[in-house]
Amino acid sequence: MVVRLARSADAGSIKALIDLYVPDGTLLPRTLEFVREHITDYLVATDDDVVLGCVHVEEYAPSLAEIRSLAVDPGAQGQGIGAALVRAAEALAERRDLATLFAVSNSEQFFRGLGYEPEHVPELDRERSEVSKYKGVYARAIRSRQ
Repeated sequence: MVVRLARSADAGSIKALIDLYVPDGTLLPRTLEFVREHITDYLVATDDDVVLGCVHVEEYAPSLAEIRSLAVDPGAQGQGIGAALVRAAEALAERRDLATLFAVSNSEQFFRGLGYEPEHVPELDRERSEVSKYKGVYARAIRSRQ
């Protein structure tokens, strides 16, 4: 498995992965146009050029980014792909000089296992009330604030 920056040719596969998790409300829908417009903010996990997972690193504020659209093909789950994508997202955030990475998720055990801690982000209160399925915000410092 290789984790790399997404390429334009990956957009359809990324959208298809995200679409698997939209019906149950785990992920928000993304259009193909959205994925294409933000392709430089996506990472993919591949095996023989087949996209098995994806993650979107969205800058939320000047030093803050969110892990979004973290998806792994159901047939490839349990192989550490999600964790590898989160670690690659952290490396991308560090290269972009972002101080903190966070995720809005119900997967507390997953994120805490990767060193993320529950955190209250007041700016997310409205978003969380609109998408009440999500109970937790988990954050991790990527670099020391100077």
